[in-house]
Amino acid sequence: MSLRFVIGRTGTGKTALFYEEIRKKLTERPDGPPILYIVPDQMTFLSEYELIQSNELTGMIRAQVFSFTRLAWRIFQETGGASRNHVTSTGLNMLIKKIIEEHKKDLKLFRQASDKTGFIQQVEQIFTEFKHYCVQPEDLAQKREEVGFFQSQKALSDKMHDLELIYRHFEEALSGKYLDSNDYLSLLAESIDKSGYLQDAEVYIDGFHSFTPQEYLVIDRLMKTSRRVSVSLMLDRPFRNETPDELNLFRMTGETYENLYELASQGEITVEEDVILREAFKFQNDSLKFLESQFQSRPVKSHADRPEINLMQAVNRRAEIEGIAREIRRLVMEEGYRYKDIAVLVRNANQYQGEMETIFYDYEIPYFIDQKRSMLNHPLVELVRSVLEVINSNWRYEHVFRVVKTDLLFPPEGNLNSLREQMDRLENYVLAYGIKGGDWTKKGHWTYRRFRGLELAGMVQTDEEKEIEKELAVSRDIVTLPILRLSRRLKKAGTGRELCEAVYLFLEELEIPRKLEMLSETAEEKGELVTSREHDQAWNDVMELLDQFVEILGDTKLTLEEFIPIINAGLEEMRFSLIPPAIDQVFVANFEQSRLSNIKVSFVAGLNDGILPAKFSEGGVLSDEDRTSLMDAGMNIAPDSRRKLLNEEFVAYRAFTSAEERLLLSYPLADDEGKALQPSPYIDRIRAMFPEIVETAAVNDPAEVGNEDQFEYVSHPDSAAAYLTGQLNLKIRNYPIADFWWDVYNFYMSDPHWKKKAERILSSLFFRNETKQLSEDTSKQLYGENITASVSRMELFHSCPFSHFALHGLKLREREIYKLEAPHIGDLFHAALKWIADQVNNNNLKWADLTKEQCEQLAREAVAHLAPKLQNQILLSSNRFYYIKRKLEQVIGRASYTMSGHAKESGFSPVGIELAFGPRQQLPPLSFALKNGMKMELQGRIDRVDKAENDNGVYLRVIDYKSSSRELDLSEIYYGLSLQMLTYLDIIITYSKQLIGKEAFPAGVFYFHLHNPMIQSDKIMTLSEIEEEIFKRFKMKGLVLEDPDLVRLMDFSLESGDSNIISAGLKKDGTLNARSKSATKEELGLLRRHVRSLYQESGNAIISGEVGIDPYRMKDKTPCKFCLYKPVCQFDPALPANEFRLIHQEKREDVIARIREEGEEFEN
Repeated sequence: MSLRFVIGRTGTGKTALFYEEIRKKLTERPDGPPILYIVPDQMTFLSEYELIQSNELTGMIRAQVFSFTRLAWRIFQETGGASRNHVTSTGLNMLIKKIIEEHKKDLKLFRQASDKTGFIQQVEQIFTEFKHYCVQPEDLAQKREEVGFFQSQKALSDKMHDLELIYRHFEEALSGKYLDSNDYLSLLAESIDKSGYLQDAEVYIDGFHSFTPQEYLVIDRLMKTSRRVSVSLMLDRPFRNETPDELNLFRMTGETYENLYELASQGEITVEEDVILREAFKFQNDSLKFLESQFQSRPVKSHADRPEINLMQAVNRRAEIEGIAREIRRLVMEEGYRYKDIAVLVRNANQYQGEMETIFYDYEIPYFIDQKRSMLNHPLVELVRSVLEVINSNWRYEHVFRVVKTDLLFPPEGNLNSLREQMDRLENYVLAYGIKGGDWTKKGHWTYRRFRGLELAGMVQTDEEKEIEKELAVSRDIVTLPILRLSRRLKKAGTGRELCEAVYLFLEELEIPRKLEMLSETAEEKGELVTSREHDQAWNDVMELLDQFVEILGDTKLTLEEFIPIINAGLEEMRFSLIPPAIDQVFVANFEQSRLSNIKVSFVAGLNDGILPAKFSEGGVLSDEDRTSLMDAGMNIAPDSRRKLLNEEFVAYRAFTSAEERLLLSYPLADDEGKALQPSPYIDRIRAMFPEIVETAAVNDPAEVGNEDQFEYVSHPDSAAAYLTGQLNLKIRNYPIADFWWDVYNFYMSDPHWKKKAERILSSLFFRNETKQLSEDTSKQLYGENITASVSRMELFHSCPFSHFALHGLKLREREIYKLEAPHIGDLFHAALKWIADQVNNNNLKWADLTKEQCEQLAREAVAHLAPKLQNQILLSSNRFYYIKRKLEQVIGRASYTMSGHAKESGFSPVGIELAFGPRQQLPPLSFALKNGMKMELQGRIDRVDKAENDNGVYLRVIDYKSSSRELDLSEIYYGLSLQMLTYLDIIITYSKQLIGKEAFPAGVFYFHLHNPMIQSDKIMTLSEIEEEIFKRFKMKGLVLEDPDLVRLMDFSLESGDSNIISAGLKKDGTLNARSKSATKEELGLLRRHVRSLYQESGNAIISGEVGIDPYRMKDKTPCKFCLYKPVCQFDPALPANEFRLIHQEKREDVIARIREEGEEFEN
């Protein structure tokens, strides 16, 4: 029994010495005593591979490569220590969650924190630490009593109370029945003496820098049982009976040496003479040898020659990985390296994984990322989590469609793309109709109407709508039937076993194993071996999770609400753990944790301040202050942040000395969001050590570097095409480019494989964001032989022809969502006022006689009648919408009462409410003859038409209800942006005989603002004063015929001053004052004629195929602000072809003058 240390700095051949000894022993005596080669978990696969790389070996049954955990399993098989049921980390998380839920009332500090995401994992991590450091529940209780004497330590005392309580119940639950993987080494230490396999064995321990107390316990037993234990340590000298200085580069391994030496001395184990290796055979050039030997020299020593070390500064992480990918391609293609010779080392792979996967795929670089990834995003795990939430949350939309989008509900023989489209239509329906909760499960089919609105509620359902309903029923069954079966089983279940069985049956009935096998085969066919294996592992791990649940909590009575958080805790802990699918791959690893060998070229990326050295946060259950207090009290636990910071020099040393031949160090200047990053202090140290070091820049655009440096950007045809495009773009703008870019261009044009792809990419050089005018035939196919248009449609065309094309040509619609929006409220207002008007007429009432109470009652009745028909009963769907419903009733009631007040003071009375015009409507359409024999007809609905008579004749006016304040702008009328009011006026005057049986004159057009104003005042007001002020707030804005008698007819109370009813007023001499918004009969005629000419012009433009991206701008007003189609047209004022059509707001007189002038030119 002896202990031997093999020590040496990195690269001195410690592992090679072990390999050589083991191979020699195997060659000399293949059937001799066992040889154990113990390495860290992540080294086992490569160590086995390296160990057998010898032509002299005929076999290696005698020698076995183990991690401590694998060794435990080997000994348990011999001694029977593994008879207890194994519990995975996932099972432990579930057990911890159960214990916390059961004892939550007894917790002092963790009661609220226990429900937060990640807390269970933190508790499991601290328990793992306790196991590794041999801490028992009674140790926690003792330390709690010790720190509890100090008031300043009350928070720590409470924390220790909670940890001790949970840990004690945790250990009791495992005791004698289950085996936690964190207990393997303790149990291994107890079993070593019983093992015949280890008697007289020779043990080699390699690749470790430190050991946990559990591992020390195992090594102690191995030293007392086996023939010899040889331990290699990265160390420059022995530390027998001596503690290394805390700033020593090899402090960590020096302390490990000291601890092992003391352990051997206490056990009276012979410590052989140390084998000290001094020559760094690993490094193939002087610069890497110098870096290793002088890494911690103070003051810094310099290397005179240009080193085989490079620095790369990148504008961001993407540019950094692109630069690394280009260099890897160059090394492989030009210098004969294999991909397996190369490693990319980072501190945090999560920051780089997405970019690396994309870029390495584009550059066709095979790679393996040595990092366990969470399974939460795998479809199977998402299915289990989401389907339980569907049942528990009463079928919330988000959870239902998280289940649907796993694709695992679909029948395996179905067409995936077709089923996805079918489910998209189902989702659209669910969003539009507000399907939730019991809507999914109640009997009866879902009703579908393509057009929904109050005026369409009584229309007969079409055949197309019925077919859509049938598809919805099929889609609904695909979703609901399996979930309902699961729901019924879960509700019947009373124990953990029964709950797990329900989940298992759900997965089996959906044929999940078959579906995952199909996904795995598809991934394998695409060459995605890692993804293929992930599908296999996901199923196995979910099954193991259910098995673990049954094993631990199978007989426990649980409700679904208790089951879900426990199973979720297990799912959150699941990780993909895969071995490299091939040997010849670039190895991507964490430079702190990974153990590398035979790496010729290392890329150490992400060397920023805060990364190396790291800034350690106090994440976890115990803070640094807690750890310090407990260590001062004599507890042996993991080091605090200060101790970890002392290890950073050693971490950097290992990363920078990982390569045998070449080293490239890189750092980005900005993160993914553009935030500035500083380089690591080690960058300046490397510069000082190697004054002749070559520094390069990695940029997104080759034009930012010199012509010679640009050549390296031509590394792979995929990426080079994008760079070529950028260079040719510079050429188009008359900037010089390097000549070799034309060679690159010629390559693409002469290679049949790349030519088509390159032409597609290069076409962007000549891109102008412009549309092509449609042919008249295409226009006819889109819009029909004859156009039936609304006023708003033509206003849209004048705002921007492309938006008209998108809506009325392409029929693009925004996804309809079940919510109450302004158009729905507008529909309700119009329909309610129409209903009230009908009630007034049907009951022979007069508007002028209505009281406030009558108006409010009519408003309530109107809304009660209409609410069930509005937006799938949205106003009846919740308390919030009941409140909105009452507010809308108040607005309608106030508006009705104001109309009653207007009726008392006016000679005008309604002759048309919601008056429809157009083909086969109450009034004919306005019709326009277009070119090529086509025509356009206008259709629409006028909110209200009023009539009055005096000695001069019959007058008609238009009233339009608006839910916001609005004024009539003649500039907007002139440019076709506001055609509604003049069009309506033209309709009722043109067809006045059909409407009232006689010719009529235009009286004006007015907006009636539907609202319920709140009055603010600095003085106390009476109710009558408040009512009067509210009445004034309903003054109708618009345009009135310039006729004082007509104005008085609209407001009997007006003698002089401003009217409270319309936007007009009288001077004392009886003429209209300057504030009146008025027009003469001739001017109204001009406006009507101009509006007609606009319809004629726009109709011809539409059938001619006008679809230009041509939005207007008037001051700061532009249709793009609220346009739904901006993602389609991609209008950008920065592009040469995209400019706003500037129009100016002009004075009323100037607009009239221009219209008059244009009319005269047309007549001449």
